[in-house]
Order: sequence, then C-alpha cells, then structure tokens
Amino acid sequence: MLRSIGLKVALAFLVMALAWPGSVAGASVAASSYYVDCSAASGGNGSQTSPWNSLATVNAHGFAAGDRLLFARGVTCAGQLKPSGSGTAAAPITIDAYGTGTARPVIAGGGAVYAAIHLYNVQYWEVRGLEVTNLGASAAERNGILVELADFGTGSHYVIGNVYVHDVNGGDTKNSNGIQFRVSGTTTPTHFNGVTVENSEIYRVDREGLTTASSWGCRAIYACTSGPAWTANTNIVFRNNRIHDIGGDGIVLRIGADAVVERNTAYDIWMRSAGNNAGIWTINSDRTVVQYNEVYRVRRPCCNDGMAFDSDGGNRGVVFQYNYSHDNEGGFVLFCGCSSGWSTSGTTVRYNLSVNDKSRILYAAGESAAQIYGNTIYLPAGSTTKIIEDNGSASTKATWTNNLIYNLGSGGYDQVGNYVFRGNLYYGNHPASEPSDPYKSTANPLLAAPGSSAPDGYQLGSGSPALRSGLNLVGSSPTDYFGNPVPGSCRPDIGFHQRSAFDDAACVGSNLVQNGGFESGTTASWSVTAGRASVVTDTAHGGAKSLKLGPSQASAEQVVAVQPGTTYVLSGWGRVSAYDTEIVIGAKAFGGPSEIRAPAFVNTTWRGGSVTFTTGPSSTTATVYCFTRAGAGSGYCDDLTLTRQSS
Repeated sequence: MLRSIGLKVALAFLVMALAWPGSVAGASVAASSYYVDCSAASGGNGSQTSPWNSLATVNAHGFAAGDRLLFARGVTCAGQLKPSGSGTAAAPITIDAYGTGTARPVIAGGGAVYAAIHLYNVQYWEVRGLEVTNLGASAAERNGILVELADFGTGSHYVIGNVYVHDVNGGDTKNSNGIQFRVSGTTTPTHFNGVTVENSEIYRVDREGLTTASSWGCRAIYACTSGPAWTANTNIVFRNNRIHDIGGDGIVLRIGADAVVERNTAYDIWMRSAGNNAGIWTINSDRTVVQYNEVYRVRRPCCNDGMAFDSDGGNRGVVFQYNYSHDNEGGFVLFCGCSSGWSTSGTTVRYNLSVNDKSRILYAAGESAAQIYGNTIYLPAGSTTKIIEDNGSASTKATWTNNLIYNLGSGGYDQVGNYVFRGNLYYGNHPASEPSDPYKSTANPLLAAPGSSAPDGYQLGSGSPALRSGLNLVGSSPTDYFGNPVPGSCRPDIGFHQRSAFDDAACVGSNLVQNGGFESGTTASWSVTAGRASVVTDTAHGGAKSLKLGPSQASAEQVVAVQPGTTYVLSGWGRVSAYDTEIVIGAKAFGGPSEIRAPAFVNTTWRGGSVTFTTGPSSTTATVYCFTRAGAGSGYCDDLTLTRQSS
C-alpha cells in the first residue's frame, strides 16, 4: 500500500513538473535579440555589448520565432545577408536597426552576390529600416532584396517596410530588381500568401523596381496548356513607396489574385532598358487593384510602351482607379492581350486623372470587355496625343462612359467602331474621328484651373454642364478621385470629380422587370433557352437565388412595358463559372437604332453593370435580356432592374 501511495505521489510530481511553465519539458524557447556591428574589431557573441561583426556569422545562425536581428546604424556590412529559420504567425522574425542617430545600417552586396539580401525558403519575416545596395563593376543579373520560395508550398507573412534600396546595376532582364518576391521550382505548387512592401524607396535600379514573379503561371488565358499550373500569390500589398530612376519597369504584379498596389509614386521610369517597359502594370493576374498612385515621366525611347499603367496578358478583372498620370511619353494606359492566345478581359479604368500624357491615352492591343468611365483627360494646345491608338489588331472592345475629355490638341480616335461611347463630354478640338456618342456634350466643363500641375485644378466649377449629367452606372466606384461619394441611383457628374450633392433615395425609380431577382425560385416572366436555364441557390448577389445560364449560347428574355421617347437604365449583376465564359445584359426592340449591351461580365466574382437607352417615338415595349454568349461554362444573372433615368 505504501509503495502504491509513493508511486502515485511521484507520478503527481512528475505531471506537475511537466505542466509547470518554467520546467524544461514545458518551456518554450525564449525569443532572442542578436546585434550586428560590422565595424567591430572582432566578432562577439551577438549581444549588444559584444555584437557579431560579419554577415557570414549571421548566415550561419538558425533564427527562431520572435527573434530580432539588429544592425548598427551608420555601419556598412559587405556581402550577402541570407539568414535561415522561420518565425510564426504569432512571433515573426524581425530585422531592424539599433543605435542612435538617423543613419541606416547598410547591406552592400558590392555586385559580388546575386542579391544583397536573400530570404530563401523561409517565412514570417519582417525587414525594416535598412539601406541596401548591390553595385558591381559592370551590369549583371542581380537584385537588391530577393525573397524566394522554391518548391516550398505556401510561404506566409513577409513585411518590408521603410527600406532604401538603391544602386543595383542589374542586367537588362526581368530577374534583376530592386525588390522582388519570386517563386521558382516546378515540383511543388508554391505561392506567397501575405506580402507587404510599404513606406520604402527604390532608386537607380536596373531593370525593375518592385515586382513579383512565379514559375507557377500556366493557364489557358495566358496561352499555356502545360507546365506548372497557375498558383496565385495572395494578400499582396505594395503601398506608399517611392520608385524612381528605374532602368525598366516601375512596379509589376505577376500571377496574383486580389493584390493591391496603392499610394505609390513612380517617376523617371524606363531610363536605360532596351525593351518595353511601363510605370505600374499587372499580368496573368485576377482582380488586381491599382489605386491612388501617381506616375509621371515614364520615357518611351523606342518600341511600344512607356505608359503609366498596363493591363497585360492573361488578366481578369483588373481595376485602375483614383490614379494621377501625367507627362508620360507612352500615354496613360495599355490593354495588352497582345500575344497569340492571350485573353485579357474585364479591365476597369475609373476616376483617374490624365494630364499631358503623350502618344495616346489608351494604347489598344487586346481586351474583350473593358470599362472606361468617370475619368478626366486633359491635353494642352499643341498636343498630338491620340485618345485611342490601336495596334492594328482591332482586338480591343471597351465601353467609354461619363469621361471628361478636354482636348485642345489634334489627336483623334482609332477604330471607333470597336467601342461604345455613351455620355462623355468632349471639349476643345473635335477631330473628324471623334465618336458619335448619343448622349455626348461638347460644352465647356468650367474646370477650376485647367493646365495646372495639381489635380485640384481639374475639379468641376460651379455651374459646370458636367454636373448631374452623367449616365447611371450600377456597380460603379463608390467614390470619386477625391473620396467624395458617387451616386448609385441619381445621375453622377461627368469626369473624375463628383461635385454635386445627391439623394439616391429620391432618385430610385420603379423596377419594370418582373422576377428580376429570381427569388420566386422559377423563371416566371422570362422566356429561356430550354435545358440551359435554371434558378440556383449555390450563388447569388442579393437574396438567396440567381439565374444560371449555360453553356453558351443560352438566354433569358422579358418583354416590358415602356413609354415612348423615354430614357431608361437597365442594370444587373453577373458572374461566370469559367474564364472562357462571357455573359451580358442588354435591351433590344425598343425602337432605337439597334440593341444595346452592358460590358460583358467575365469575372468569377459578382460584378455590377448597366446600360442606358432611349425608346423610339412610338415604342411601348422593350425586350431586356441576360445572355451567356460565349464559353463552355455557365453565366449567372441576378437583381435585374429597368428604371426610368432620373432627372
């Protein structure tokens, strides 16, 4: 009995010891701070009083969650920083500066290393406060900061903040960068999830400034049918960075989903490269949002590009909004589904300001369903900039709505038959190619100070004819360039500035469409393509149901009663199940010259769209429809409305 009691007591003490926070078995390894002073005469143990004095010592150490690696201010460490070990979500590893003063610690690759800082197959790292260079005797493929994952799987949480990367004389290849997040390898699907680069400066770098890249980019809309399948980098944010004197491209977002590129300033771009380059662009990516950036002085020493922004091949649903583009030799924006087999679609360009951009405002080289609305474009006297320049393929389709085009120059429009122009204001010179817009205005918009260098100079003045004269755009931007709310039911102002106050509740009209939300659970009131239309509950924009149409061609139509000589707005929401599929909403048989469609829905997420039309002088009915017009997948429609245009 005593022996049994003794054994129980011993076991109890053992359990307590294992559970005790200070015990060896139960303790977590405490995070440590390691100090580096490369000016120290001898290497120490990494403490602040006895710091390490070489990058080789740093690279030989395995760092653990929560560790801090601190470099002495004003001191240069030569060579490559390539640390090992990973942090955790709760305890990332950080690199920062220590000491007094404001001088940064410098990591100087000297051109002898591929990247001055190389984070390789690690995750949960934050890098702040450093200065980084990698200047060699001659140009060669090299980088300032390279974060690389090779056959790693998912790498999470990378922050680069308040760094200064400069003087990286890389070769004229897109593997030479100031800062790049690169996925390599071909055996394990790999991507970044959670990257932030902010409040940093990149200066005098070749070829590219701030970029992502990946070997996992194969998908059909990028003209690729075999190879590492498209595996998007996610939760990517590039914000508040200053990027200038760049040999080639400024910022490039490749193979991403829902990335945000915002509040960056990029200028003096394409300074040395022999190839095509642009300010900020994205390729083979879904739903990239590029907003609140200023881009200027992108050069165009040769070739095709040189513009501020570019929606390039294999993109879906890219949005360029609230940006300021000026004095760029290659223009404002490029649509480039321009290689064989590339499919770029659903790009939106809204509430931007373009001032004195050269060559062309839009360089059209391939886009199947773009929307360009609510922008202000200013071209001074003597300008020869075209509003649209087509690359000769006539492969771009876009709808231009509510744009303010202040053109004192002589440039015109290519291929106007490929576009829809509705409700734009065209002031100044009127080239012969200016489109016949059924709701156009040519009145002086009374801008505050046209020709000025500040965006405020292009605001609408009191009494401007652009006030409350735009067309309704359901699903459009919620705000203008300046952050003012934009109406959803009332008519908006034309251009990038919403000056007018409004009351949307007073502008809501009666919906003439029956069963437009399909909440009845049936296709009642609609004539549908037999066998290719059904009401579903697995996806909906509003309520619990939506209409599924597909595969193409499949349609649902409804005849509605209308008034003669009256302007109506048809709106609705749509999405598709596959990237080869397009679905549209439109109206026909209303007594007008032809049917009219909103830009196609091509995204796998819900997007809104609308179109305005005026009935004929004796028309009492119109037919509205939802139509899956292309692709092997299905299209979905929801919340369809037809209302009289508000005054």
